[in-house]
Amino acid sequence: MTMSGPNHMTRSLLLAVASLCLPMVSAAAEIKTLAQADTLAFPPGELRTERVLDREALEAVGIRRPARLAFDADGNLHVLDAETRHVVKLDPHGKLLYDIGGYGQDETSLELPVDIAVDHDQSLLVLDRGRGALVAFDRAGRFLGQRLFQGAAAEEAREAGARILLDRFGKLWLLSAHDRDLTALDDRLMPARATRYLMPEESLRAPLAAAISRDGEVWIYDAGRAVLLRFDPSGRLTLTQPLGRPATIADLGVDRAGYLYAADRTMQEIKGCGDGIDGLLTLRVLGGDRIPWRPGALAIGPSRQIAVADPDRPEIQILTPQPRPLGTEP
Repeated sequence: MTMSGPNHMTRSLLLAVASLCLPMVSAAAEIKTLAQADTLAFPPGELRTERVLDREALEAVGIRRPARLAFDADGNLHVLDAETRHVVKLDPHGKLLYDIGGYGQDETSLELPVDIAVDHDQSLLVLDRGRGALVAFDRAGRFLGQRLFQGAAAEEAREAGARILLDRFGKLWLLSAHDRDLTALDDRLMPARATRYLMPEESLRAPLAAAISRDGEVWIYDAGRAVLLRFDPSGRLTLTQPLGRPATIADLGVDRAGYLYAADRTMQEIKGCGDGIDGLLTLRVLGGDRIPWRPGALAIGPSRQIAVADPDRPEIQILTPQPRPLGTEP
């Protein structure tokens, strides 16, 4: 693996810990703060628009088609542009901090980037499906290195629908729609176990999106059955949540309180699920027949804000959940 930084950064590339000690935010005295909502595990209510990065704002920082999103611990937003093969890092006000990747033959270019994640050191990890490799950049956008996936993961990383996740311990996982499983990887990007993780096998047909909570629970969207599935930290199935109507879940995210958010492209909605929520709750309707707004990517920020992107408009909305006390009717 070619590296341009110190050796300890090499390990952070592969075994980074997702940052979970996140700052609290204040609210007016007459309402519950979001910090209290996290502490008391209040379910989210309606999502309020905090700000919008419209087509003009995105074009100003070189983004044409926002396909994947990832926050770091400082609230900076990383945006993968599927059209230009770039990843840009934006501060909480939308100011460009760096721009990496793009077309080219050098080691810092990206061939077919399909997913991103940010580790504890705020290094950026990029799944480059074209190379079958993981590419890493430090928090300033400097190239750290790339490593090819090994063993069975080498083929899975090149499959359509491949996704990467970091769990609460910083272990890297690869979601494979082809193998219908979530594969833990070691520091060589080799599968860390020979057996399946998500059980039972017959419960999965076409897993296309996944999210891991800080308690280690795994949520999977199975497009083959049109359900959301929840597994405990050992990989045992604990919940099957039907979507109930035509839906296409493009992305999932779990907040600090353990609530799931799902971006539904078909219904043009953000849905919520978790303790205190009966089934799937529509938290925000984003578009309609006349003015479509189809979410294709979603990320949860350190202050529990929700970033959601429509690649086709293109536009990114930053939404804030309003706390709803347990037992309150939606």
